[in-house]
Amino acid sequence: MSTESPPSRSPRISLSLILPGLNEEANVEGAVRRAVKALERATDEFEVIVINDGSTDRTGAIADRLAAEDPRVRVLHNERNLNYGISLARGIAAARCDWISHNGMDLPFAPEDLHLVAPYLADADVVVVRRVSREAHAPWRKLTSVVNNLLLRLLFRPRVSDLNFVQFYRRDYAQSVPLRSTSPAFVTPELILRAERSGRRVCEVTAEFRRRPAGKAHFGKLDDILWTLRDMLGLRLHVWRRGWNA
Repeated sequence: MSTESPPSRSPRISLSLILPGLNEEANVEGAVRRAVKALERATDEFEVIVINDGSTDRTGAIADRLAAEDPRVRVLHNERNLNYGISLARGIAAARCDWISHNGMDLPFAPEDLHLVAPYLADADVVVVRRVSREAHAPWRKLTSVVNNLLLRLLFRPRVSDLNFVQFYRRDYAQSVPLRSTSPAFVTPELILRAERSGRRVCEVTAEFRRRPAGKAHFGKLDDILWTLRDMLGLRLHVWRRGWNA
């Protein structure tokens, strides 16, 4: 689907926003309050699902307090750190609204930019947000992103250009996908690739990539890179043997 001319309709949406995080006590309260405020302007039906991914700081306690104050905020606690991919899959399974999205607790996609996506939701099953620039990444993250993107292009030839930022999925699609991947950087590519290959309506919109305001990023560790590579090659072999519907 083209993103040059947005549809004329901009419907009120029903959205579950998933915010996974590890040791994000510096960001969690601001992220949740900011997301709630933005969603209140965009829709009458939403939920913010905070996933405390085995944090050892006050992330979980702060999230629980926010949920006690606002029934639109839910908290899921991982007893140990499971990483972003597994946490995201858990959030997708728990989502209740018609659309599902996700974001980091440092809000690299500003929730105030939801208006850029909303016009496309009526006519799509998946909306992929493409970063204008990756200058906010550290040099190592830039390098790993380039290599990851090259491998994705070589192995799968995706139609969209950014598979590892933020996306919006119809719940009936996202909860029906037989996900094989669990790694931090390949759950969302698998969701997008399966949508493309199954004839779902996928479009891409552009938004600014925001710099982390506080705390420490957890992406880009060697173990996570190897885990992602294993998932990537595993899915390629699987679809060669059994196709995209298996």
